[in-house]
Amino acid sequence: MAYKLTISERADEMIYERVGYLINKLSSENAAEHLITGIESVYDRLEENPYQFPESKDELLFRLGYREALIPDMEYRLIFRIESEEVYIVAFFHELEDYINKLC
Repeated sequence: MAYKLTISERADEMIYERVGYLINKLSSENAAEHLITGIESVYDRLEENPYQFPESKDELLFRLGYREALIPDMEYRLIFRIESEEVYIVAFFHELEDYINKLC
């Protein structure tokens, strides 16, 4: 069964800002390309089976039904929830961010 992927405007902006940061501030097009490739890989996996990703370890996010997908070989995570046959990407954070408080 294929799941429909919906990316929130907020998550899309967060990804765009991070890619811009990697290119413009850190002058690392390679890192930006690696991030984009990693995100696309996670999107493919989410469409295939979003349940392969764990529920959030944070109690509040867990109760709200959020799951987390780590970007391979990078320190970023996508926060999403599953409703029926649809996966909603709600946010994108660097591992060092206080993502729980920023999300809630």
